[in-house]
Amino acid sequence: MSPRVLIAEDDPEFAQLLSLWIGQAGLEPRVAHGGAEALRAMYDWRPDLVSLDIGLPQLDGWEVCTRIRELSSVPILFVSALGSEADRVRGLQLGGDDYITKPFSFREYVARVEAALRRASRPPDRPSHEVLRHRGLVVDVDGHRVVLGGAEIHLTPTEFRLLVSLARHSGALVSHRQLLHDAWGPDYHDELPLLRTAIRGLRARLADESGGVDWIGTEYGFGYRLGGVEVEAAG
Repeated sequence: MSPRVLIAEDDPEFAQLLSLWIGQAGLEPRVAHGGAEALRAMYDWRPDLVSLDIGLPQLDGWEVCTRIRELSSVPILFVSALGSEADRVRGLQLGGDDYITKPFSFREYVARVEAALRRASRPPDRPSHEVLRHRGLVVDVDGHRVVLGGAEIHLTPTEFRLLVSLARHSGALVSHRQLLHDAWGPDYHDELPLLRTAIRGLRARLADESGGVDWIGTEYGFGYRLGGVEVEAAG
């Protein structure tokens, strides 16, 4: 069965265009023109990905994303004319996996949808149960849990993938390209604004839970690093 893509878009003509593109890519589209309708489709239809506009009637895209994340880790691709850094930060911090600004091409849109679907279906690449540690930070890779100072913290799927990538490299510098590959896939090697936005959200979330400690170092023009990490494998 083809992966299902829920398209939440209030503009009927644009929604029809997105639906056509999704169908041509061999995926199964369904359109919702409002926030409440999108949530009903989410519960009833169980899509494999949500393409989410922000300016929806009834409930806007921010609220729809928040409610979806209360019950599902389904990939969410924000599709919006709002292109400021603040909007992108908000979208990723609410749990969006990606953010694309109108206007865009068929090729770019479909590539991002397909990349998000691949990430969601990618099996674990290590057979043993992997736990990464740094000081009071514990990352349970297979359990998708992060504990900081003894308390569990909740990260978005993108933030979690970035933290795992940083932690796996044992405090070494991780390049922009490597982080983009690990968090979004090989098609994202030039998306530096997206990476910076997501790192900012991850850094802020870790700092909020640790009294302002900055866990992520920046090497300007090169990448980011997390201090020495011990890797524990069991099973």
